[in-house]
Amino acid sequence: MRKATAGMAKHRLLLPPLLLLAAVASAAGADPMLDLQRSAWFYGRDYFVLRSGRAQMIVQADRADLGPALSYLLFDAENASQSARKDLAFNFLPNEGFASSGLRVELGGHAFEALGQHTQTRWTTEDGIPAVEATWWAGGVRVTEHIAALCGADAFRRSIRLAGAHLSGEEAVKLRLALPPGQGQRQGNILLESGRGACLALAVLGAGPVEVAASRGQIEIGPLALGPKAEVSVETLLATQIPAGDPQALAARVNELLKTKCAREIAASRRQWAASSAVQTDDRVIAGIFDKARFGLPGMIADNGTMDAGIFEYGNQWVRDTSNTALGAIHAGHFEIARAALLRVLTKMVSQEGVTMIAGNFEKPDLEQFDQMGELLHVLKAYRDWTRDDSLVREHRELLLALIERPLRPQFRDQTGMVHNRREFWERTFTDAYELAYQTYLILGLRDAADLAAALGAEDRAARWRAEADRTLQAVLSHPTCSLVHDGRLIKRRKVTGEVADYPDGLRAFWSDAPMAVERHHRLMPDATMALPIALGLVDPRSDLARRTLDDLEGLWNTRWSDGGYDRYHTSSQPDQPGPWTFATTFILRAQHDAGLLDRSRRSLEWLDTMAGGRSGAWLEEIPAVRSQAKATGILPWTSAEVALFVVRHYLGVRFDGEQLVLRPALYPGSPAVKADLRFRGSRLQIVIDAAGPIREARVDGERISLTSQGTVRLPQGFQGGRVVMHASGR
Repeated sequence: MRKATAGMAKHRLLLPPLLLLAAVASAAGADPMLDLQRSAWFYGRDYFVLRSGRAQMIVQADRADLGPALSYLLFDAENASQSARKDLAFNFLPNEGFASSGLRVELGGHAFEALGQHTQTRWTTEDGIPAVEATWWAGGVRVTEHIAALCGADAFRRSIRLAGAHLSGEEAVKLRLALPPGQGQRQGNILLESGRGACLALAVLGAGPVEVAASRGQIEIGPLALGPKAEVSVETLLATQIPAGDPQALAARVNELLKTKCAREIAASRRQWAASSAVQTDDRVIAGIFDKARFGLPGMIADNGTMDAGIFEYGNQWVRDTSNTALGAIHAGHFEIARAALLRVLTKMVSQEGVTMIAGNFEKPDLEQFDQMGELLHVLKAYRDWTRDDSLVREHRELLLALIERPLRPQFRDQTGMVHNRREFWERTFTDAYELAYQTYLILGLRDAADLAAALGAEDRAARWRAEADRTLQAVLSHPTCSLVHDGRLIKRRKVTGEVADYPDGLRAFWSDAPMAVERHHRLMPDATMALPIALGLVDPRSDLARRTLDDLEGLWNTRWSDGGYDRYHTSSQPDQPGPWTFATTFILRAQHDAGLLDRSRRSLEWLDTMAGGRSGAWLEEIPAVRSQAKATGILPWTSAEVALFVVRHYLGVRFDGEQLVLRPALYPGSPAVKADLRFRGSRLQIVIDAAGPIREARVDGERISLTSQGTVRLPQGFQGGRVVMHASGR
């Protein structure tokens, strides 16, 4: 079962508890500062995820003084288990952590490092390439760092700009960069370190005074003359070789990069990012949150499709996490990594019998996750729709047919038409029952399978799949004794006996301070998965049923905290970690938006934008509200994907109805104009919306197109790209 572990929203766990943690660590003989550095969550801490080839860099930005405020960890992106813990990183040393990755600026004989409370970090772009920017002060020198991944090069560019903003006269400045001490050697002006599974190299791009001290694992740049109001810039390179191999091979590659100053790699990175999707608007929340999601997603999925479902937390893989993350990557325009992720799922994570992987393993039948079939089929259809590439479906036909048919077996599905077993969506084990999320994705998967029937060579099954999907939906909504509607709202779970399952069925707490341990009374509902049938369009989002369900879900907002976010289910039944969950909040956000509850939708979106992790686009799974797990958390790629999906599918209203592309924007009231340049098949889908409100006129490549009675734009069959301009009634 997944533990509930994530970061803390701002203004919650403040200094006294942290000092307590440090005191506990000190009493145990550990370095308290190092212990806090090792912790995945810390107040004010953000992460930025980058990847170049096989090397994954996770930049850590701290607002407290625990060492350098900007540092990084290096992992093998093709080894999901390595990123389960920080201390497994290539550059983590047992007694030093990864502080060696911070920049030092020497002025007047004193070495300055970025100080947390005075360091500002954010995503920016440099040469059209996303980069992590940090601005801090070394005496009277303003230091600006940019760290960017060079696509496919197994190398990262670190630009350092020094400005004598508050100097009174000319000064001599030195820069020091380091690698963790190991088997160090110097090759010209290149510092090489080999060990712990990787070989690392540091070098300076360009001429200038450079001293390499292999014994100390350092490069010193300078002295550099810097006067008042003057600026000096230095370009450095960190290259990796995974596995370590021969250091001389890495040195040879770095020398080639130095000769050209990475011109070819920079150009390739610029082209790759220009091909991704982009959204422009003066609504800074929308523009910013989409960029943060799309900048981070390529760092989370390796070129071979490997993805750690919870960085610093799980070190493992689920079909559901990989599928949903690939879905977001598609909507962000990252088709290649989405395809790689799907290929890995189809070749490594589904058995020939159609059983799907859970945490790196295959469970016994009564503990399978029946949502995983639907999630995988849904993203396969989305990939086909957006790219016109159905080769994955055609080449894995037999496997997919086994996957689709498996939950239809009588051992999993009874006379109601619904599947049932003991495992629920959040991976707790209860009495045999019907789980709403499982029915939702079964219906969605069967419908998407029917739409993919030609590629599957299964046209003869399409009608049956659609009929079975309709049968399940009918049972969910109106079965006389077992429907998943109660008191006019959707419910999470009903036992096969017909009893509403609203208590945790004997589940025990995992921690002494969890609600399950300290409270006598527990409930399961409301549950965030109750929003999924609405967000996925299986229930009319403007219906009374949807509205009552969403009203019920308001009971999960600020349940036992005061700074926002929805819990995944009724907090009283948490066996481990109470607190708001980020991707559970996105489920509700998407449903709220389609239901027209735009005030609630906006509140949810702004919480995601500003909470811990949201500031950098590396969202934590959830925000702890008890102390026992305050140090444990995970960066969840699924949340980044949900954010990208929300902006394109729900805010811009771009989705498919069968094979036809339809547009029905839903901008926030008073929203400024928005432009989107979306990667679409072999071309681009460019969208211009002049204002919020119902669409009254639309033109495709200059030609006026009729609207449906609901104001929906249905693009012509076979549309392969173009420019769509929509005018709202507000204008």
